[in-house]
Amino acid sequence: MDAETQQKHAETFHALHRTTDPLVLFNAWDAATAKAIAKTAPAIATSSGAVASALGYADGENVPLEMVADLVSRITATVPVPVSIDLEAGYGDTAEAAATSATTILQAGAVGINIEDGLADGKRQLVSPEQHAAKIKAVRNAAQEFGVRLFINARTDPFLLKFGSPDDCMNEAARRAKVYADAGADGIFVPGLTDLALIEKFVQLTTLPVNIMVTQGVPEIADLARVGVRRVSLGPWPMMAAMRVIGQAAAEIAASRQYGTFLKPNA
Repeated sequence: MDAETQQKHAETFHALHRTTDPLVLFNAWDAATAKAIAKTAPAIATSSGAVASALGYADGENVPLEMVADLVSRITATVPVPVSIDLEAGYGDTAEAAATSATTILQAGAVGINIEDGLADGKRQLVSPEQHAAKIKAVRNAAQEFGVRLFINARTDPFLLKFGSPDDCMNEAARRAKVYADAGADGIFVPGLTDLALIEKFVQLTTLPVNIMVTQGVPEIADLARVGVRRVSLGPWPMMAAMRVIGQAAAEIAASRQYGTFLKPNA
């Protein structure tokens, strides 16, 4: 991808977070799914869990970074829309490691990343907000040097890791959101936040566009839009749904010894 196109994609991706209609991301896990999704979506985002599963790894930075970069290159070469990558915790516990990883992803053509504060030393645990902010700042500086206005979606995991009561989790997430915004984040991603009243309060407590991930109990998109959510991610659920369909179809063929609808692509 040439530099001018990549920068245009970056500006487009930023703009998609500034409308009253949330950006809904039906997360991809390979070039084929990205191409299918891009037929009707204004942008593509990956799910680290889905990507890891598709490549035969466990989630949590177990997929080698070079494999992730290769996947990004294949996706950005396949679709004509902005691409954002779930970079987990930045592939390293230091700011320098995160900056290097982000540069690698930028070189592959991405214009956005998720970077989370709930993974360190290979374990699911909250790091200090200052440590995560240092990563964000280093990634911002690396992107500026690269010449692309990278969208940094700072993921914070108090709800996911059960920091305390729902109010405790929200207050901690809001505290971290301010620190991350000051460090240069462009958005705040809060997996596990599902209560509409808390979502509305959280939106009011941060200056960043809020990203909600779909899980059981998440309000409908129209309700999320009404309270000011700017981005909705489906996470690993599309991949899991696709795998269920494939598993069921394989079981039916194994049991019936008939092709079913597979020779009828429009059925």
